[in-house]
Amino acid sequence: MDPLIFAAALLLLALLTVAVRALLDRAALQRRTSDRNVVTAHWESLVMQRRDLRLAVDAQGVPTLHGRVGPIAYTIRVSALDGPWGGRPLAQAPSLSNTPRIALSRKGEREVPVPGLPSELTTGDDDFDAVFEVRCDDPEAARARLGREVRAAMLAIPGAFAWSDAEGLRVDLGASATVIDHAMLDALRDVLQGLGAAAPPAVAAG
Repeated sequence: MDPLIFAAALLLLALLTVAVRALLDRAALQRRTSDRNVVTAHWESLVMQRRDLRLAVDAQGVPTLHGRVGPIAYTIRVSALDGPWGGRPLAQAPSLSNTPRIALSRKGEREVPVPGLPSELTTGDDDFDAVFEVRCDDPEAARARLGREVRAAMLAIPGAFAWSDAEGLRVDLGASATVIDHAMLDALRDVLQGLGAAAPPAVAAG
């Protein structure tokens, strides 16, 4: 083959590859923008019906819900698609003083990112224990925070798991930000209030 023809073919292939990549990137951006708009519209409808939430949208169009339960301020935002949680809605709150490390993972699913927790805890609640594996570094403090309301609330959020460490308290709210509803938000408040309590009772009720 003529070297000039071969070089021209390589150049054409390179240009075509760049063009295809640009088209794919543009399509991905449009999908992300569309997804964000859907999430924002859904969250706006929630905020309009509640007095404990406000919605903020940054310059890139990323929506964040801001709420408070007692002394605990929290946010809900969709995690990055290329991150470890793959675009799932995640509630986050700062840790309060003396909050123990606790990880609530769903049995048979991914582990939560709190390594080195030495103790596995059984709550005695058969329905909860059948779904969740609880690991902690202070079983007495963890049991005190996993009262009946917290256990029921975690079971009420489909696909949820949670963890608390030095970086704060996080609750994964399942696979889709557009299925968050008032019942799920109320359950989240119970989880945050229970797990983030500064001074829980010595023994969890129930």
